[in-house]
Amino acid sequence: MIPVAIVVLLGLIFVLNKQGEQIKQDEVLNRPAVQFDLTGQPTLGSTEAKVSIVEFGDYKCPACKDWEETVFPQLKKDFIDTGKVRFSFINYPFIGNSYLASNAAEEVFRQKPEAFWPYHEAIYHAQGKEQDNWVTTPLLVDLAKQVSPDIDVAKLEDAIEKQAHKDAIAQDLKLKDLAKVSGTPSVYVNGKEFTGQWDSYSELKAFIENALNEAK
Repeated sequence: MIPVAIVVLLGLIFVLNKQGEQIKQDEVLNRPAVQFDLTGQPTLGSTEAKVSIVEFGDYKCPACKDWEETVFPQLKKDFIDTGKVRFSFINYPFIGNSYLASNAAEEVFRQKPEAFWPYHEAIYHAQGKEQDNWVTTPLLVDLAKQVSPDIDVAKLEDAIEKQAHKDAIAQDLKLKDLAKVSGTPSVYVNGKEFTGQWDSYSELKAFIENALNEAK
């Protein structure tokens, strides 16, 4: 039998946690919209779209892979392919050597912009365990050749090994700091952080539809 005092204490802890979560959500919702400079960032969708979605991700992040494979296809079908929104991906490499994948993706984007999104998808599809050292130059080069057979392999290898795009990634990290991003995947809709369940497409869809209504 559980003493009444313990039950009361557990109930109080639960209430305080809920209040803390609500305060945090209210704080995020009341922040002014982040003004992202997305010049030179990989972007899908119509340039005429009134709603811009920004995702911060890490190629070694398991949740990012899940988001890419479950949420993003629905988002693309409903909102990007229909011209309602445009979508940009921002690197936030913080897990192990994931910066190698970010460098490779930046190089592919510069060589073959149309190959970026298939390459982006291929890296996530090839994702190993978070603690493993699966991000290697041979893997990244092989994936690039699969999605774009005429990619300049020597240039890609050089970019990976020399971190040729560290300045671009540093700029991405400045955007991360500007938006106060604390984890991945983090999604912003017209500069407002989506604070719902990260893997709930229904919640994200409602958030996007609200932004579309506000933009009319």
